[in-house]
Parts: sequence; structure tokens; C-alpha cells
Amino acid sequence: ASCHCGSVQLEIKLLNGLDEIIRCNCSICSRGKGFGMFCIPLIDFKIIKGEKSIRKYTFKTATAPHFFCRICGIHTHHKSRARPDRICVNISCIKDINIHDFRDKLIDFNGINHPRDN
Repeated sequence: ASCHCGSVQLEIKLLNGLDEIIRCNCSICSRGKGFGMFCIPLIDFKIIKGEKSIRKYTFKTATAPHFFCRICGIHTHHKSRARPDRICVNISCIKDINIHDFRDKLIDFNGINHPRDN
């Protein structure tokens, strides 16, 4: 997986394939990303290139940092707040993946009313 300009490259292991793709309606997802994401265990994720190109952004509770390429602006991944042992990756960062091919796996997540906000 990589950002648009290729500065940030990620190695991901999808041991079960893409069995769940999440679309969130929180303020950052609905305004900036507008894509699906999949969440994998931390051990199945590695930044292989471009760590210096990554910028971190946190908001609200500051428990789920979001990471972007500083060059092209693409949101590549973030730490899951709902499942802190996982990293969520922008599915659009995988070359030749079309989210529309996975409509049956899309799960809407109500990030506006996040379960950890209570």
C-alpha cells in the first residue's frame, strides 16, 4: 500500500483477505477521507518507506492518531480507537483495489457517536 505520490509505503498482511471494510461518519472521515478502511493487528502492519514523510494529526480525545503523507496529503492509516490493538488502513492506498468490488463487505461505523465517548 502507498500514498498517492509513493513517498509513504506500507507493508500489510491480510491473513483473512478483506473480510471487513469500514466507512466511518466521524468529522475527519466524512470531511477528508470519504473512503473505506480495513483494520488489521498491529503486528501485520509495517512502514517500509517514507517515515519522514508521515505527519500525525490527532483530534478530540487524541487517542487515535491519523497519519498523512506530508507531500501529497493522502491519509494512509490511523490507530483504531475502537480497537486499540489495530491499525486501520485506507483501502484506496492499495493499488488496483476498487472499493466498489467489495460492497458486500462494507460496514458503516457511527463515529459521530463513538462508543468510547460515553
